[in-house]
Amino acid sequence: MTGSDRTRRTALKLIGATAAIAGLPAPIAAQDEDETNETDDETDEAVNDDEETDQQPIILAGRSEYWYGIAPEEIEGEENPDLNLEEGGEYDLVWINVDGAEHELIVESEEGEELEASDSSETAGEAVSMTIEADEDAAEYYCEYHPEEMRGAVELDGGFDLSASEHEEHHEGMEPDDETDNESSDTEIEY
Repeated sequence: MTGSDRTRRTALKLIGATAAIAGLPAPIAAQDEDETNETDDETDEAVNDDEETDQQPIILAGRSEYWYGIAPEEIEGEENPDLNLEEGGEYDLVWINVDGAEHELIVESEEGEELEASDSSETAGEAVSMTIEADEDAAEYYCEYHPEEMRGAVELDGGFDLSASEHEEHHEGMEPDDETDNESSDTEIEY
C-alpha cells in the first residue's frame, strides 16, 4: 500500500468514526483501498514523489448552518473552526456534504479576493478534496452558497499537527473489526 493510499484510507476511517461520534445525519461512502477513480488518479499524479509525506488532510463537514470540524483533533466538533496553517505550507482539505444542499469552499484574502476554490457539491455524502497553499494573504474560508453561516478564519500560526501517527493514536480502536468488514467495494453507512 502506498503512502497516499494509506492516507486516503485513514481519512475515510476518520470521517466515518468522527461522523458516528458526532451524530452527523449523512450517508458516508466507504471505499475499498483497491478502488480508484479519476479524482484519485489526478491527485496521485499531482503528488511530487520527492515530497511524499504522511500528512493527514484537514476534514470538514458542510451543512447549510456551518462548517463542522472533523480533523485534526484541534478542530474536532467545532463549528466554523479556525484553520491554523503554516505560512508557505501546502494542505489537503477534504469537506463532506452532509445535508445535500449545494456547497463550495472558497478561501479569500482580507480584501475579498478569491485565492482558492473547491469544486461544488449538492450530493449528501460526497467528499470534495482540494489543496490549499498557505499564503500570507489567506484570511477566511466560506461557502459560496451560504457565506454568512458557513465562514471561518484562516490563521498562519505554525499550523496544525497533521502527522499520521498523531491521528492514528487519537482514533485507535475505532477501526472496524476484520470479522465485520463488508467484502463489497462500496458500503453506504447511514448516520
